[in-house]
Amino acid sequence: MKLLRAVGGWFANYPLFVSAFIVGLVVAHFYASQSWTALNVAAALANTSAGDVQGTLTALALGVAGVSAMVGGFAGVVVVFGLGSENDRFRLLRRKGSRRLRANWISVVLSSFTGAFGALVSAMIVVGFGAEPGMWVLEVCLLATAHAAIRLTCLLAGLAGIVDSEDEDHERAEKTVRTTDVIGDTPPPR
Repeated sequence: MKLLRAVGGWFANYPLFVSAFIVGLVVAHFYASQSWTALNVAAALANTSAGDVQGTLTALALGVAGVSAMVGGFAGVVVVFGLGSENDRFRLLRRKGSRRLRANWISVVLSSFTGAFGALVSAMIVVGFGAEPGMWVLEVCLLATAHAAIRLTCLLAGLAGIVDSEDEDHERAEKTVRTTDVIGDTPPPR
């Protein structure tokens, strides 16, 4: 249990570790697919019976680029929401989160940009050098985009929790009855 928490902490707090893990995972997948051809998704996609393999794979790469750009745009909105709020709870979050929180905010934007630009590069590789090498690049881009989307969703959930707690405080304050409202202002006894 302690080990799972430690590993979860690394995944949650160190996005660069996750990005390196993704690249390592794709490299391991590449080497495993050399021995076990059933694992070679890139070769299966390259050898598909589609009429225009290059066109199909390029369209897939451009689709991933579009999704990555969409995640990047949403990341900008969430980051500005978290950075721009003058709420005391958001200030506390920014102060306590410091470098780890900043790394997470930057990571969602950087990972989505990496996914988008990398997918464009993948499309160029498919056209220039063949489908299989382009698909390995696309796999990294797809996983980077998924990483950005998952991390972004977790950040949004945390920010929504802060907004919920602020709303609860306001509601509690509105329902609180001051003693002067019940008793009234009575002059002190003489």
